[in-house]
Amino acid sequence: MKRIFLLLAIVGITAFQSCSSDDDVVVTDNDTIAEVFEINQNTTFNAGNGYKIDYTLSPPIYSSDMILMYRLVGTEGVNDVWEALPQSYNFSDGDFLQYTFDFSVNKISIYLESNFPAEERPAFSANQVFRVLVVPAYNSGVGRNVNQLDLSDYNAVIKAYGLNDSNIKTIETR
Repeated sequence: MKRIFLLLAIVGITAFQSCSSDDDVVVTDNDTIAEVFEINQNTTFNAGNGYKIDYTLSPPIYSSDMILMYRLVGTEGVNDVWEALPQSYNFSDGDFLQYTFDFSVNKISIYLESNFPAEERPAFSANQVFRVLVVPAYNSGVGRNVNQLDLSDYNAVIKAYGLNDSNIKTIETR
């Protein structure tokens, strides 16, 4: 009886040693990669361009992707401060100004709308800098839930998508 018990103990120990919990499969998702680029300081809105700036996306984005747009509004210490679009401003004299944008797979358009000639406020119309984030709208497999992410916070978004803010590519008007 002792030998049978010993035999069962050895078989049991051997069987349990072969079990492990390191069988997790890591999947690399290479088709839902976010990217960021900058629209540089040559962006000036005026009556001549209809207060609209167009940029061609080359290569085009996927139809399932979404665009997040941010405007540089200043600095805080050594850090840039980015504000999510659309954004509206109401001034004490009754004037208002609004930045909006739209996009397709091939193009981004940024609009400056106001109830006055926007050139009168060059801090809002001249030498504007924008950051564009192309975000995969299909978030499956990348561990991000867009509903839990504060999309108005540029730094939180680039961190969530693992983007490097130090080598941003600049695109030009086309």
